[in-house]
Amino acid sequence: MRVHEMTIATDFQPQYLQMIVQKASHFSSDIKIKFEKENIQLDAKSILGMMLLPIRQGTKITIQTKGSDEEEAIEAMSFLLDKH
Repeated sequence: MRVHEMTIATDFQPQYLQMIVQKASHFSSDIKIKFEKENIQLDAKSILGMMLLPIRQGTKITIQTKGSDEEEAIEAMSFLLDKH
C-alpha cells in the first residue's frame, strides 16, 4: 500500500473531479481518498463519492493506493490533486 498526505491548494470544480475519477479508473489498484477532518474515506473511482464532499482549499487529505499498479496510481493522483 502507498500513502500520500497533502493539503489542497484551491477549490475543485465538478469538471475537474470528473477528470480525476476518469484517470483513477484507468488503474487496477484501489484508490481511496481520506478526508482528515470529516474522518471519511471515498473511492476515487466513484463520481458520486467524489461529489459528496467538496474538495476545498485547505482540506487535508490522504491518498491511499493498493494493488498491482499502486506506485503509478499514487503518483498520478498526487499530481492531479496537487497541480490544480
